[in-house]
Amino acid sequence: MEDIRLHVRPAGDGWLVDAAGAVEPLMFRSGGRAEAQAHALARTLAQTGLAARVLVHDRAQQVVGSTVYAPEAGRIG
Repeated sequence: MEDIRLHVRPAGDGWLVDAAGAVEPLMFRSGGRAEAQAHALARTLAQTGLAARVLVHDRAQQVVGSTVYAPEAGRIG
């Protein structure tokens, strides 16, 4: 099963959390808050049995961080 990718990337004067249709896009003024929310969403997805990955992009759109959340055992996904 492929993981759900949560991208944290700059968008105008703020930061966007986007998962290509898996969740509604979220906008934040702070990159730290956007990243924290992406990790919280990824943990929730893992608790429901889905694999998730958080990818953090810098202002040049380069990936500068990646965290994988494996599905929890015994969960249906």
